[in-house]
Amino acid sequence: MTKSTTIIFVLLFAIICKLEKPSTQFDGIGFILVLSASAVSGIRWTAAQKLTQKSKFGLGNPVDVIYHTQPWMALTLLPLSFYFEIMELLTSPLLFRTQVYLPLFRTLGLFMCGALLAFGLECSEIFVVCHASSLTLAIAGIFKEVITLYLAAAINGDVSNPVNKVGLIICLTGISIHIGLKFIKSFSYRRHRLRFLHAYRWHRTSSVYEKPW
Repeated sequence: MTKSTTIIFVLLFAIICKLEKPSTQFDGIGFILVLSASAVSGIRWTAAQKLTQKSKFGLGNPVDVIYHTQPWMALTLLPLSFYFEIMELLTSPLLFRTQVYLPLFRTLGLFMCGALLAFGLECSEIFVVCHASSLTLAIAGIFKEVITLYLAAAINGDVSNPVNKVGLIICLTGISIHIGLKFIKSFSYRRHRLRFLHAYRWHRTSSVYEKPW
């Protein structure tokens, strides 16, 4: 995890070597909010891993985890959503002030599609945390960012320079190595477990049929 601070020093030396230009557009509140969100997200997924990988809690199913956690998350986000977005939502010509019902149904359909995608994403994230680890989920998040960059280049026409392409290759290589190591570790664990069970059963069978002295 300490290696993740490399990007800070890369940016620092890039500014020193005049490869990047320092920007003065810095929003302190936004920086604090994003940093706090990252910290809370780390706590959230670590706690989710601890809950889902403990059999005594009975939360191995992603739907069970969502059922117990989403109401509290909704109660936390609803006041902020009402404070910042309620007036824009009520006065939007695409919802309550619409005169034509087709845009209204289209907007509601987009809401439902977004909700279904969010539900599927939440289930898949919890499934990954339950059967792997929160670190694997973080690496999968890096892969998601790579896909976002690819779609931005393919759809919006964003241009990538050679440095971006090299960074993309490095990210994909690191993700592939991590997945390979996880698979090898899991396969080795299963193999040793099967050997242990086979030896244990053989020992019990031989002890049952062993003649007394």
